[in-house]
Amino acid sequence: MAAPTEAAAAGDFDDTDRSSLLDTCREGHARAGRDGRPVLVSWAKPLPAVDPMAVWRSARPLTRRSLLWRSAWDQGCVVALDTAHELPGRGTARVRSVRSAWAQLSHDLVHGGTADPAQPSGDGPLAIGGFAFSPDGTGPEGPLPDTLVWVPAFQLRSRAADAGDRPGPAELRLNAVLTRDDDPEQAAKELGRIAELYLAAEDEPGVPTTPTAQRTWHSTEKPTAEDWRDLVRRATGRIRAGDFEKVVLAREVQVTASAAFDIPAAADRLLAADPGTTVFAVGHDEYTFLGATPEYLVRVEGRDVHALGLAGTTPRGGTPEEDAARERELVDSAKIQHEHDVVVQMLRDALADGCVEVTAETPPRVVKLAHVQHLSTKVCGRLGADSGTGILDFVEGLHPTPALGGQPRREALSWLTDNEGFDRGWYAGVVGWADPSGQGQFAVAIRSALLAGASASLYAGCGLVADSDPAVEYAETRAKLRPMLSALEIE
Repeated sequence: MAAPTEAAAAGDFDDTDRSSLLDTCREGHARAGRDGRPVLVSWAKPLPAVDPMAVWRSARPLTRRSLLWRSAWDQGCVVALDTAHELPGRGTARVRSVRSAWAQLSHDLVHGGTADPAQPSGDGPLAIGGFAFSPDGTGPEGPLPDTLVWVPAFQLRSRAADAGDRPGPAELRLNAVLTRDDDPEQAAKELGRIAELYLAAEDEPGVPTTPTAQRTWHSTEKPTAEDWRDLVRRATGRIRAGDFEKVVLAREVQVTASAAFDIPAAADRLLAADPGTTVFAVGHDEYTFLGATPEYLVRVEGRDVHALGLAGTTPRGGTPEEDAARERELVDSAKIQHEHDVVVQMLRDALADGCVEVTAETPPRVVKLAHVQHLSTKVCGRLGADSGTGILDFVEGLHPTPALGGQPRREALSWLTDNEGFDRGWYAGVVGWADPSGQGQFAVAIRSALLAGASASLYAGCGLVADSDPAVEYAETRAKLRPMLSALEIE
């Protein structure tokens, strides 16, 4: 382990902090003994100038569980390392199980230290992680379980960075769950150890990687290009027959390289290429699920609820004139407008279940990314003053939207199960965080890849309606794969 950086040596975590942390753990332990249940302890300290991205880059190899979240919506960053507590869930009731476990654990939690009052929406310890596209309560789990939500032991959050390259203020938060049988002194000592370890890792040099020019790779499409286009023909045939109105068909590209992929470098490239996307990386043992999504599933800030309908895609043009022409085709296409309207109506209906008022912007906007442009509609709701509805309630009701699976949901998902031909895993699932008050952010996990050493599985999909053209849809998936291919430098 290299020597601590100047920032860490200057006192990011000092003797005063250790004493305060010990007092907090003792209070939590006493409450656990008094109440006869596990108690969540959360100790916080503002840090004036720590770069969460730098901490994540260097500290992620030191733990088997990590998360990076760089939000496009409030420019905040969350880095989570290590595990204080698992929030279990599996099968069709997985979101409900996580919501119940989180509500029970975060009720009457013990706070310590000094919280940063200027933090953005979302206060205190966070439940972080996500859910695979489909619940799987029967078979063996894949590389990532269908539910992976946890309370991190080490949590670092920052607001939007200041002007220039200097990082903005951040808040360090250390979390633990204590029972009457635990030793509070040992718990405080362990939290202090990981705080020093991870903060000292900031700005340490990363692991040397193989230069791109020396890396070779080969790829395999699953299913093959022709088989996938045939699936499109079969799907549109079922739509014309009235089995369902829309279905979202995905495909996978498996890549094997001659050397391991540099995940932090790939995250940096994703951020640079599309600043309007939310970049996430969920690390679990040797696997990392990495992505840069333009789409959020739901955000809750105070009493405001935000969802986003993002459906309808065309590639960017090679010239300004070609780009504008493709934008006009996107806006004027009756097929794409219908596909988009299906998604927006479902979002309105889902938010109406928990909100006293719901509005949707009109007409749809065009969102331009580096390689594609989309039709986009914001749908907003307002919670009642006494509402107990939180973000995980909306995650349960919204996922998967018609932009991820199809419409009607049950019929479309049933067809996909029988015909798509591979397990999506976390592709088109959801990733994000929730705080104890029910606020939080969850994104749609698209433009993503599952990485393990020198292996990568990349995913892309597109929404099909009755008159979808197989060649056009295949070209759309190729455009959607380009951001991740570029980030991994395998184009």
